[in-house]
Amino acid sequence: MVACRPLAAPPTPTAPVRIAIVASERGPHGARLVAIDERGDRQLVLARAPVALARDTHPAISPDGTQVVFASSRDRPLDETSLWIAPLGVDATPQRLTTGAAIDSHPTWSPDGTAIVFASTRGGQGFDLWRLTLATHALEQLTTAEGHEITPTVARDGSIIYAKVTQLAPDRVDSHLEVRAPDGTITRLTDGPADSAPALSPDGRTLAFARPQIHGASPDADLWVMSRAGGDATPIVDVPLTDEGGPVWSPDGRFVFATSVLRGETGAPIFSSVIFVDLRSAPRVARILEDHAGALARLTPAIARTPLDTAALAHDPEYLPELGRIMAKAIADQQRGDGP
Repeated sequence: MVACRPLAAPPTPTAPVRIAIVASERGPHGARLVAIDERGDRQLVLARAPVALARDTHPAISPDGTQVVFASSRDRPLDETSLWIAPLGVDATPQRLTTGAAIDSHPTWSPDGTAIVFASTRGGQGFDLWRLTLATHALEQLTTAEGHEITPTVARDGSIIYAKVTQLAPDRVDSHLEVRAPDGTITRLTDGPADSAPALSPDGRTLAFARPQIHGASPDADLWVMSRAGGDATPIVDVPLTDEGGPVWSPDGRFVFATSVLRGETGAPIFSSVIFVDLRSAPRVARILEDHAGALARLTPAIARTPLDTAALAHDPEYLPELGRIMAKAIADQQRGDGP
């Protein structure tokens, strides 16, 4: 009888990498996309750049959760960006979506995942809104007005809500929200004068956006919500001392994530954080996603389709007290000579 070799054990399947949150992380490399968990810890770097210095920002994850589109300076000066796309996973190789000398930014997906709407200077008259159909790579200009149309969000019916920015005087800018209907009709949604970065909730009923509030003698941008149909807006949470912007919703509509920026006396940013608010909590509290390795400058979050770990989010530190601790440590490090 011929002896039979025992069957080799089948290879252990590699568990897929869990990606919950993607953000742009600043550092000596410029800015790179990283996947972070609900505690703020970095899990992996996405779409590694082939150059030493690049700026990858404003990620947006596709409705089916498989791809991420983002603005990047790859192959360009740091202050100029094109659109790139990559599979949402480990060691993904990104592909360039847009070319030319124009600055393309703030990409967002159509709800069916077939197109990307973004802001671009390719029309030659400031930033306008454009649509890129992925199957045909066809580009269509959606707005042509004076000033700038930026930070779009797309409703299921094809309507596009965005910020309209107009320079009224050398030291005066108006920014309000508008909606472009599928037939091209444009309607003003808010009076401004400093509303920006709208984000439509998953059910399509509510807009989150940034609007200044006066704290003491100074205004700073906070997060607000209002009905998509218009009307009065209410603050999500009052966060003095910092500017909040770029809100994004969790897929279940429970959480709003955003970028928070602390500015110095001259108005220049000195630190940026990814924060979030649980809309079901009472009272509402802004919390920070802070890496266990220390305070890292992060901005422009995107939320994947992965169900979020709500228990982990609830244990993240409250934002303003933690920001005070971060700044105190940075000052102490500099006084000791440990800082940059």
